[in-house]
Amino acid sequence: MTEFFGLPAFKRMYGFGDTATLRTDMLVAFIGGADARALAGAVPAHRLLRPIARAPLVVVQSEFTSATDNGDPDDNVYRYNEVMLAVVVEGVGTAVPALFPLILFVDHPVPLVSGREYYGFPKVLGEVALDRGAAAVRYTHSPRGEEKVATVLESRWDTRPGIVARALSGLADMLAVAVRGAGVDEDTIDLVGALALAPAGQILNVRQRPDLSNPREARVSELTRFAPRLIDPGAPALVSGYSLELRDDPVWSLERRFFRGAPPRTLAAFTWSVTMKVTTGEVLDTW
Repeated sequence: MTEFFGLPAFKRMYGFGDTATLRTDMLVAFIGGADARALAGAVPAHRLLRPIARAPLVVVQSEFTSATDNGDPDDNVYRYNEVMLAVVVEGVGTAVPALFPLILFVDHPVPLVSGREYYGFPKVLGEVALDRGAAAVRYTHSPRGEEKVATVLESRWDTRPGIVARALSGLADMLAVAVRGAGVDEDTIDLVGALALAPAGQILNVRQRPDLSNPREARVSELTRFAPRLIDPGAPALVSGYSLELRDDPVWSLERRFFRGAPPRTLAAFTWSVTMKVTTGEVLDTW
């Protein structure tokens, strides 16, 4: 990974291998109340990208306790925090839904450049604080040259131990029971159950290479599918009392963009730990 920083001509620009191994403690929350048209409009137009109506916004808060790359000559082990917001779309070649990431806030430059430049994920650098029972994402901007820190989102949850699923197969049923109390329709209840392992299941993404003669255009776009291989997954546990607050910050304005002023409403949340092996992804289409 470190070779990426060797941008001078006497260093290789890329030095990544073909597999990253990530150990993460993850909190996944399903958030209702988002504007369906706004979420669908954030997904690039493509025949294989079909947002699911009435699907919740998915928030994934991840503390990566170990991140390695098999092409790193120095065998570095990185630790970093990340928060992802994703849209639920139909799976490609499978009935299981997939996630399409809208934005990923990350607090370390190496995962930023490897995830964005190599894998094509929409990662941005920010301050990502994951504490016991609370999380926050902030970033620094400089309007008119004056440096300011803005808060993008904050979340809180109950730290008391929740109900533990004895096996990953039981997570879908456990989530469905939790969502039923949120007063949503049966289709949404079934959908959240189907999404149980989507954060580590099928992820669709559009990877783009810029046209250097016109930076506003992509020279090549690729629809890619990522299916991380799970190793040693821990037992997931329900989280109670999860709440999400999206601030009206001057750059991302996530609440105004996707919720149209309505407050986010948590349907269900759970935590789990897992090791994932991630490759560069399968290219489904190129244009």
